[in-house]
Amino acid sequence: MRSKNETVEELLWRANAWFFDLDGSIHFGDAVAPGAREVVARLRAAGKRVAYVTNNSRHSAAEIAAKLRGLGLAAEAEDVVAATEGVGRYARERYGSLRVKAAGSDALRAALAAAGHEVVGIDDEACPEAVVVGLDRAFAYAKLARLVRDIKRGAKLIAANADRSHPGSGGASVPETGALVAAIEAAVGARAEFAGKPEPHLFRYALELGGWQAGNCVMVGDNYGTDIVGGKRAGMLTAWLSGLDESAVASSASSHPDADLIVRHLPDIHHLLGG
Repeated sequence: MRSKNETVEELLWRANAWFFDLDGSIHFGDAVAPGAREVVARLRAAGKRVAYVTNNSRHSAAEIAAKLRGLGLAAEAEDVVAATEGVGRYARERYGSLRVKAAGSDALRAALAAAGHEVVGIDDEACPEAVVVGLDRAFAYAKLARLVRDIKRGAKLIAANADRSHPGSGGASVPETGALVAAIEAAVGARAEFAGKPEPHLFRYALELGGWQAGNCVMVGDNYGTDIVGGKRAGMLTAWLSGLDESAVASSASSHPDADLIVRHLPDIHHLLGG
């Protein structure tokens, strides 16, 4: 809660944990975002907990943390809440241990197994209890047909996230899990369950890292529909990296009133925090 005379900047500075989105916020592909190192270093120096909440469903938390360290950002696996591990945890919490087929990376399959699920091959003839979909760079028509058949036979459709793309290097739009899920949904005529942002699960897992109260935490991200909407639903403070030029930020504030703070990019947050 904010006192009547407390500014948004003061409220954000008082927060004890800051959660950052990754793709399009902390980095663009393999390039670190301007201001990312400075903001994270300043928050850590002030004793704030910094963690990362990402819809990445291709890499493990340990792999993501290693990438962040390579970009000059302090990070360990326990600082990363990723859809890769999150989807397995979500499925176990809702349904218990399942027999699953997974469309995605080796890291996704390993995370599902670590969450207590039995992971079987795509070509296994027995119908699984669930089909789990993450970012799958080997996705092809034959795999689509196999998964559709399993879902039609009764398997649940659970997806890591609904993002159809994410920002890559040089402004490229990188196809994401949601694009693959859309093809499956169209073929089976049913909707998937999603574990990632803006659903509440990853935000809840992030809050559990330190037993924090949502109102004392900030979610920072570029994607309004996932990072900001999800963060607000979870009860967090939110800072939206709009990417807009300064003349457009004011009008954007009226069309997106739920973000507690709207800035262009991370250097603006660094400035607000006294950097």
